[in-house]
Amino acid sequence: MRKVYFWHLKALGYCNRQMRVWCKAKGVSWRELRTEGIEADRLLSLDDTSMAHRAVDFAEASGWSPVPVPAVDDRPNGGCV
Repeated sequence: MRKVYFWHLKALGYCNRQMRVWCKAKGVSWRELRTEGIEADRLLSLDDTSMAHRAVDFAEASGWSPVPVPAVDDRPNGGCV
């Protein structure tokens, strides 16, 4: 399943406060985002900004991993938190 997980967002530098605001504005459960992630297609349908595209691209580059992966030089932000 193609999901963006919380660690992807944190690795890209997005702060909890603004992610909470985003969740509230988009009707996304903050708890669900933290524990289960969000499907890539749903994220893009809710928000077609560069933030959403960066998160999906990074999640794809990390193999859609639900847990942080070791750093690799050719991944954005090193691929780790």
